[in-house]
Amino acid sequence: MKMGLKFAAVAVTALMLLAGCANNKVKGKASGGHKKDEKIVVYSNSVANGRGDFLKEKAKEKGFDLEIVDLGGNDLLNRVMAEKDAPIADVVFGMNQMMFNKVEKTGILETYQPKWLDQVDPALVNKQHKFSPLQEQRVFMVYDAKKIKAADAVKDWQQLANDKSLKGKYIVPKGLGGATANAVVYNILMNYQDKSAKMGISKEGFEVLNKFFKNGTNATDGQSEVGEIANGVADYAYTWLSNVPLLEDKLGIKLGIVNPPYGVPQTVEQVGIIKKDKMKSQAKDFVDFLGSAELQRGWSEKFGSAPVNKEAQSSVNPSIKKILETTTPQANDYDFISQHLDAWTEYIELNLLGAK
Repeated sequence: MKMGLKFAAVAVTALMLLAGCANNKVKGKASGGHKKDEKIVVYSNSVANGRGDFLKEKAKEKGFDLEIVDLGGNDLLNRVMAEKDAPIADVVFGMNQMMFNKVEKTGILETYQPKWLDQVDPALVNKQHKFSPLQEQRVFMVYDAKKIKAADAVKDWQQLANDKSLKGKYIVPKGLGGATANAVVYNILMNYQDKSAKMGISKEGFEVLNKFFKNGTNATDGQSEVGEIANGVADYAYTWLSNVPLLEDKLGIKLGIVNPPYGVPQTVEQVGIIKKDKMKSQAKDFVDFLGSAELQRGWSEKFGSAPVNKEAQSSVNPSIKKILETTTPQANDYDFISQHLDAWTEYIELNLLGAK
């Protein structure tokens, strides 16, 4: 009888230990049912100026553990392409549709339709569902509206290039490692499209671009392009749509926007999942979260973005709405740009920037 009691006690103890282990397994998961030790590696060119910290914080609330790698647009594209045989990133976002089209051709993107995709204009959606749209961006020339009246502001990039009185008074890109700098370049070049020319652009187009670079100046090391306007170093610079309210708040200036007669570049930031031998179970859930109305509303309110998720568009900053209304999208053939952009970049960096 005593032996029976001993066995019973041992059995009860064993059951309690097993229950404790089970409870520990449950506690080992973050809220939302995601494993704490399953870190999602995210590559992006859209996490600067506090965006990455905001995303990490909001993602953590949903049980995601993120490792974010911040890169410029072209640098991001090159890294993703270079790692195609041994990918490190789980999710990539921020590159525009042209860049994602290049990545798609390598076959390294997972097919996925996020849960929020039905809230997006079908015209913006990749037909193969290899990547999905998040936010609209536009790139344009800016100036300090407190110092320069709109009527007195330059009208287009060509005026900067050709007016010697503006020499050194506007900021030009140091290199073409980012999507914003690229947009400045093709905003000019697409006015000189010539499909019979070697790189699809007439000789005049590259001559204007050369004068644009030579007549301008670079931002000093450690200083942003628009920061040089606030410092009084330059009268004109360039930036992108969602950066305007952040810069105005940070630098204490009011930016005027130049809308050339031919319009401004309009692209859409995308998100895609990298195909890997061992797919992380959270990757798709994270994409569902990233483009959700909840996250995009918060992102829009804090950083002035223009989400394509229709349920989040009510939160768009009034100043962003005004810019969308007062700028005209350039009628660009983005397939043509994508086809020639690498050749333009190489030529410009070797012959225009390198010779500056």
